[in-house]
Amino acid sequence: MDTTTLFDSSFWESAWNEAIEADQERKRAKKSVDVWNRRAKNYDKNVDTDSGNRRVEEALAFLDTYGVMSEKLRILDLGCGPGNFTMAFAERGHQVVALDPAEEMLTILREKLAKRPDLEPLVKTVGDDWIPLVPQEYGWDNNFDLVFASMTPGVQDVTTLEKVMQVSGGYVYLSRFSGPRIHPSVQAVWEHFNDKPYYSQSLDILFPLNWLYAEGYKPAMHFARWERQHEQPAQEALEEMRNVLSLRMDIDRQVEQVMAQYVEAHSDENGLLSETKGATSAMLLWHVDKRVLTKGG
Repeated sequence: MDTTTLFDSSFWESAWNEAIEADQERKRAKKSVDVWNRRAKNYDKNVDTDSGNRRVEEALAFLDTYGVMSEKLRILDLGCGPGNFTMAFAERGHQVVALDPAEEMLTILREKLAKRPDLEPLVKTVGDDWIPLVPQEYGWDNNFDLVFASMTPGVQDVTTLEKVMQVSGGYVYLSRFSGPRIHPSVQAVWEHFNDKPYYSQSLDILFPLNWLYAEGYKPAMHFARWERQHEQPAQEALEEMRNVLSLRMDIDRQVEQVMAQYVEAHSDENGLLSETKGATSAMLLWHVDKRVLTKGG
């Protein structure tokens, strides 16, 4: 192998595209929005936990380490979901544009803002999909001090990542998975029908990290690990499995049967399914002018 290709950003772009095709991510883009609309309430309940709050605190601490938030910023929260990070940014006095394609997610965020009238003037919600979005139509070129993209499927390839840097006039934060997730019920059903582990390689930090480096960026990096014991009624667990698996496979009658058998076999006498879920995420932070970041800003 000619190792000089590893320093060519086109190598990593091609590798990322190959992973995307293997995962069939582009084909599932519209389906993904539908799934996130269905998952919105349950997802909000899951992230509004001690472990979810710790993840918010850890991400903010990472930004603080490099002095990013020492002044009031205009932030694009890309793929904001139910708004955990949006609310945290607004509580610090930053102006936030909260973007998400799933209207149900934005509804939950608006409900949170309605309970915090002091924060409402700082937050603007936008229902749009980052993948086809044209920044010029919003007047967003170089418009934000920080583009914050936490675990969002909206940044799915080099094109959507370059668009992130197009709208940032300063910093970019991107977090992705680092290695496989722990989700026993989903993994069990997936592996019943597939001869490979349940993992979307294209969602791993490997590809954007190495593409950025090959392009001359010097991102700061931080890894975070979370695990939690998750307990839910059998029917909720079944619905969650259905939503998660539908992002990677078609849910037919046979899949439904295997899911139901798993839930029945692993639920306790009270009809509750308990399992340990977890993942390692990697946070990247860089400046669009390719400067080397220093701690303290």
